[in-house]
Amino acid sequence: DSSEALRAVTGTGEAGPTPRDAQPAIGLYPNFAWGLGPYFEPSYFDPDQPVRMDVGLELSLAYEPAPGWVLAGALRHRLAGNVKDGRLSNSILPHVRTDQTLYAQAATTLKNLYAARQWRPGRNLYARTSAGYLESMYAGVAGELLWKPVSSRLALGAEAAYVRQRAYDQRLGLRDYSILTGHASAYLEMQRGYVAQLSAGRYLAGDLGATFSLDRTFANGWAVGGFFTLTDVPAEQFGEGSFDKGVRFSIPVTWFLGKPTRRSVGLGIRPIQRDGGQQLELPGRLYGQVRAAHARALDEQWARVWE
Repeated sequence: DSSEALRAVTGTGEAGPTPRDAQPAIGLYPNFAWGLGPYFEPSYFDPDQPVRMDVGLELSLAYEPAPGWVLAGALRHRLAGNVKDGRLSNSILPHVRTDQTLYAQAATTLKNLYAARQWRPGRNLYARTSAGYLESMYAGVAGELLWKPVSSRLALGAEAAYVRQRAYDQRLGLRDYSILTGHASAYLEMQRGYVAQLSAGRYLAGDLGATFSLDRTFANGWAVGGFFTLTDVPAEQFGEGSFDKGVRFSIPVTWFLGKPTRRSVGLGIRPIQRDGGQQLELPGRLYGQVRAAHARALDEQWARVWE
């Protein structure tokens, strides 16, 4: 029972301010990291072919000039696949996601290229700003603010972004469609690794509504969850599927590398990909980063404290 006894006398609290005379460890900054590996881009439930897949190589680069700052990007080159042969969109909403076939035509693409800053604006507060080519379909600027006390199961956040749709070749060009999107979110940590999230706001097609999700992270780092979104888009305008929904999985990279790492690979599956209820796929959202260093996540990993 030594682990439990140690936890009983271990307190957790918010980190204090960095002393003015503190010196960063030599060699931490600037920091440059890169990686080269395979990628898989699936497309599901095309009436002509239920599963389509692109596979290729992805080169990722990240440069951290100072604490809280990052310049990052990723290049992809498709080696094989048939996503580009899928059906064209018949959506009557703005085509914010259903033009996947058109975005899959080019073999070499710029997945993202952006600058971001993260900092602490106040007690229990965390902030992030990002600008650039934020994801494969959108470029623009985004900001996020999160309130999360270190020992609290509840967290509240707000995110806003002004983005413009990228050109189909996923290089530096932009299209005419632009949108101001944003959401307010509440997160609740529950027992046995469950986390619930409710987000309400404006989606990429201009529709208003809310998304509910429930995820569970197991002691071995694997995670599984599901979500659904209801907006003011009527079912007949949304199209097949009536509303957005899906499941997702996350697997820690440790299982493949055989050595400790915080990285993971994930996969999300939607029965039907439509344009209603769609959010940005922003890198570096705050809640997952912050929760990993707070009390509940510490408790979940405490059995390995002596390792």
